[in-house]
Amino acid sequence: MRVALWLVAIFALAVACSLFANFNTGYALLFLPPWRVELSLNTFIVLLLVVVSLLYLLIRLVAELSGLPGRVRRYREARARDASVKLEREARIAFFEGRHQRAERLAADAFAASGRDKEAFAVNGLLAARAAHAMRDFARRDQHFAKLRETLGPQHLALAMTMAELYLDERRYADADLALAEVKAISPKLTAGLKLELRLRQRENRPDLVAKLAEQLEKSEALDADQARRIRTQAHLSLLAGKPMAAGELKAWWSRLPNDERSSPQLVAAITQALSDQGADQTAREVLEGALQHEWSSELAGLYGQLVLDDEGQIAQLQLAERWLQQHPRDHALLLTLGRLCRRRSLWGKAQTYLEASLSVRATAVAHVELAAMLEGLEKFADANRHYRASLALSLPDEAATALSA
Repeated sequence: MRVALWLVAIFALAVACSLFANFNTGYALLFLPPWRVELSLNTFIVLLLVVVSLLYLLIRLVAELSGLPGRVRRYREARARDASVKLEREARIAFFEGRHQRAERLAADAFAASGRDKEAFAVNGLLAARAAHAMRDFARRDQHFAKLRETLGPQHLALAMTMAELYLDERRYADADLALAEVKAISPKLTAGLKLELRLRQRENRPDLVAKLAEQLEKSEALDADQARRIRTQAHLSLLAGKPMAAGELKAWWSRLPNDERSSPQLVAAITQALSDQGADQTAREVLEGALQHEWSSELAGLYGQLVLDDEGQIAQLQLAERWLQQHPRDHALLLTLGRLCRRRSLWGKAQTYLEASLSVRATAVAHVELAAMLEGLEKFADANRHYRASLALSLPDEAATALSA
């Protein structure tokens, strides 16, 4: 149907042109001194159409010939890009398959075939660097980094992150620190960058920075509260172990910590020991009492009886510990503490009762030694020796303990 309509239209146009030519008696006069040309108007129209068509075809031919080098260049770039994409996909598959040597070779080929496409250049180069790192070929990896740096420049986030991660894995902490500084300059709040820095500071044993980073990551919800608290607690323990502080500094440092961190039994035990080593047992007592009132801990209750205080302090200790016993009557560590406090006050009967009660709840070598020392002071040598042997049996391996009891 469409072909028939076109045929009808063409024939109608031909008829119209024929009629126009028959009835058109006009002429065209061209005057080019010293020539004068007179043409039929129909002939002039035909010649004009022919000339315009020839000019159009000539212009198209020139345009096509002048654009040929550009089309050839674009064709070659498209082929190179397709080849690079194919190599990149094969390299990724090989990398995820664990065939790192093949992955590095394919990625390096794609790296070289990337041309002026910086994104493809970066992806292939980083993949080649990771594959070389997986093979522990660090020299080859650094060559890829050098090529990437030369093309991409210093402000490239993906390159800086990859360098920081791989240098950290290689334990090149100084180089990892430089790469992370570049990451922070580009994106200061990047969560992945902060996590990498946290790992770096942990390996460098920088507990002050570890605690700050853990807090920052918790605020950004990159770490849950429990995980962040554990990291900060471990950082505080490292700080106490590696940086000796005077009693005043310890007290000021402790007061700056959040309440949830000051309730950690492990951290409370560490600060108590540090204060006691500095002779600040009264401050250690305040720390322990505050922690135990906030959350009960048998470990801390056992430390409470090891403080060295004056007579007034010992009396206050004993009274408070007896009140605690009403709430925790089966706590062996608290009973041991009460036995120690009573022994210091020369309350021999109460001390023996508390120590024996502690042993009845849980037999420990410390409680046996404490009771043996008290009985030895009371010249009850047979009973003292029996508790010494029991303490030794608990401290030795099972085979030696069996031989000792025999």
